[in-house]
Amino acid sequence: MPEGPEVETIARSLRPLVVGARLGKPWVSRLKLRTPITSAGLAPVAGRVVTDVARHGKVLWLVLDSGAAVVVRLGMTGQLTVALSSTTSPPHTHVRIPLADGAGAARELRYRDPRRFGEVTLAQSANDVVALRHTMGPDGIALDDAGRTAVAAAIRRTARAIKVALLDQQVVAGVGNIYAAEACFLAKLDPARPGTSLSAREAKALVAGVEASLHQGVQRRGTSFSDYVDADGVVGDNAQHLWVFQREGEPCRVCGHTIERSVQGARSTFWCPRCQRRRRSAGAVPGAGEVSSDRLRGRR
Repeated sequence: MPEGPEVETIARSLRPLVVGARLGKPWVSRLKLRTPITSAGLAPVAGRVVTDVARHGKVLWLVLDSGAAVVVRLGMTGQLTVALSSTTSPPHTHVRIPLADGAGAARELRYRDPRRFGEVTLAQSANDVVALRHTMGPDGIALDDAGRTAVAAAIRRTARAIKVALLDQQVVAGVGNIYAAEACFLAKLDPARPGTSLSAREAKALVAGVEASLHQGVQRRGTSFSDYVDADGVVGDNAQHLWVFQREGEPCRVCGHTIERSVQGARSTFWCPRCQRRRRSAGAVPGAGEVSSDRLRGRR
């Protein structure tokens, strides 16, 4: 599913396409998304001008001149693109919003989602957007010193496996299965270790791994394995540069040892047994500290 770097890439590619445009009357399909929405529910956006495209974690929103916002969560297979209104919408398109900027052919914003785990909703005011951000932890792509300290402290407080803890959006927003595995590798930490077993130095290294993996994803315009594309419909090229994710059976790029796969919280975890040696004292096994599958539903 799109994680922080993918959503950031979409936001960056979407901004020049929609900022300054006046939104038309939305069309919404009858098929329910993660949070049901109707054409009437999105109707207040008609006539409003987009003033910015913002993001926190995996959540993106179009800021409107009224103070309201169109909030988008991409779920597992969501795509947010801009296309000519004259072109046929691809299958599984669930939301279309016309864009009027007085220049060129008519265009529209399209939300496509084959599995329908994502959502397009309306935040009625700027206060609602602030409240939304407060439900998430610090944004992993934009950490400052206070954010780094907060994330490291949250990880050291939990008995969950560190890779599982990184998937908790209240710990650090924007990290999903891809970048959690990559962060553990960069920090040279066993992904099954409980957070409480980490020293302050190790927790700091893990946070640094989070930042490095996310920033690499942004630099390479996201990781595309199946559905992810940016607002122009272009895939990212980070997949070929990943350290461990989906590289089971391949040699480690650092030591040459074979990358292995285990399962944590119903998710695949990829790791190098040599670079990320297990500690006997940790007593952890793959899946230790896992969160329930219903809590992870809709995340990669």
